[in-house]
Amino acid sequence: MEVTGKIAHILPTVEGQGKNGPWKKQQVVVEYGDKYPKMACFTLWGDLILEDEGLAGETVEVSFDLESRENNGRWFTDAKAWKFKVL
Repeated sequence: MEVTGKIAHILPTVEGQGKNGPWKKQQVVVEYGDKYPKMACFTLWGDLILEDEGLAGETVEVSFDLESRENNGRWFTDAKAWKFKVL
């Protein structure tokens, strides 16, 4: 899937330690749509993390996959970016 829009928010990077070693992720909120704007929060992992927080307002193209998981009978969905391009 692919979305083009403007960066609305860049959240702080989160780091942790997993069974496969250290990891880093960051969430970025992108506003898209013309007549009825919508917002989507994308999770960026590893090399995709934005080091420049001054990119808010920039137009970006996000390629992503939706992934859902179940926890105690509740379902949670993540939009995991695999390509994040500033236009």
